[in-house]
Order: sequence, then structure tokens, then C-alpha cells
Amino acid sequence: MTKPIASVALAALLAGAVAIGGCRCGTCQAGAADEPQAEAQANPGRPYAMTFIKTGPLTSPTREQQAEAMQGHFANMQRLAAEGTLLIAGPLAEPKSDPNHRGIFVFDADTIDKGAALAATDPAGQMGVFVMDTYLLTTDAPLKELTRLELEYEDRRLADPEVPDEWVGRMYVMASAPYTKSLHEQVRTAEGVLVTGRLTNDDGVDNVFVWLDAPNAQLALPMLPQADWTLHGWYGSPTVAELPGLDSRS
Repeated sequence: MTKPIASVALAALLAGAVAIGGCRCGTCQAGAADEPQAEAQANPGRPYAMTFIKTGPLTSPTREQQAEAMQGHFANMQRLAAEGTLLIAGPLAEPKSDPNHRGIFVFDADTIDKGAALAATDPAGQMGVFVMDTYLLTTDAPLKELTRLELEYEDRRLADPEVPDEWVGRMYVMASAPYTKSLHEQVRTAEGVLVTGRLTNDDGVDNVFVWLDAPNAQLALPMLPQADWTLHGWYGSPTVAELPGLDSRS
């Protein structure tokens, strides 16, 4: 039987193994915030570390190196997921804001440094197959509940004899735009928005960041208020779509 943490591992497998062409929608690099960074303290939510996995300097590994990197990558992710540290993982797909984007991690870590340290345990990153770019994602979405939701999803799936005994994810679109307080408030109540947060780093990036209940850019864009949005296709767990129905905040 498939283990619950295999959903995270499968998503990571796709992130490491699938090569998908890039597509630009909006502005790739976020500008600095138009409001003080200290305002983040007034926004609801708690911080998580979000890592963008990118193609590393080792662009032509041997077959043996590739196998070693991926085996280590999966094993490390399973370990972090089992510990409850790795909450979200999955490959980035079209539309891509950066052709080097491969996937994401979201860690239960409250600083960029802590998240970067967790991402640095990835053997594929240590070998140079990947490089890691870590940000702080502040959101009131109960992301820690995803572990419980995955276990319940797995139980339902395995209990239904008509459902194949394998984990299947789904496509979403993530979107980012330069942060303003008004945009953040608008998008929080927009239909089809599953997760709303603020994505920042120490280099001045300050974005509104959202997960959308849409499988492609064509369906995602009408959900968003007017702004300079950058879209990121993402393949991940179907349980992300259950987050808006939860009352608790983790």
C-alpha cells in the first residue's frame, strides 16, 4: 500500500525528473514593497519558509550521478515529511516565470535561514543538480493541517476499491504580484483563491502570493484583481483545495 508521505515524494519526483518549457506571464522579479516591511507584523498569519528549487550548475550529470541525486532527493524529502517539517512539495510547470524553476518546498520554519538550512540537506542540491532559493511566506492558511488532510485523503482512497491504489495529484496555478495592502485585502476574498500570503526575502522582494483553484493560466487570470501578476503552474496535493474550509489556523 502507498504510504501517506509518498504523496510528497511523488510530487518531488516530478519536480526533479520532469523538464517543462517556460512561459512568462507578468513580471518575473518582484519589486520592493511600496509599504514598510514592518507592516507585515500587522498582517494576519504566521511565517513559513518557501524554497524555489532551480536547475543547478551540474546541468549534464551522468546517469549514475542523476540516479544518486534523485534517490537522495526522495529519501531526504520522505524523512522531512515524516518529521512534519516538509509541508508542501511539488514541481513547477507551465506557465513558468523562470525556465530554471523545477519545484517548491514549503517548510514548517519561521525564518529564511531555518528554511534554507532544511533545503540544504537535499543531496541533489549538494551535488549541484539543484540550487535552492528560499523566501519567507507569511499566511493565515493552516498549512500544518496538510499533514492531517493527507492522511485522511489516503485513508479514503485506500478504503474505496474503485480507486486505483496510487496517489494522484492535480494542477494548480500560483500567482505573485508586488505587495500593496489593498491588493492583499482584495485577493483574500476573491473567489477561487485557496491560500493568500506575503512572500518576502532579504533582497527586497515583497509580493502578494496566492494559490488558485485553477489548472491553467486561462482559468486563473479571471480570478485575480488587476495587478502585475506573475503566474507559476504547480502540480501538487489535492488536499490544498480543502484548506479554505478549515476554521483552525495553525
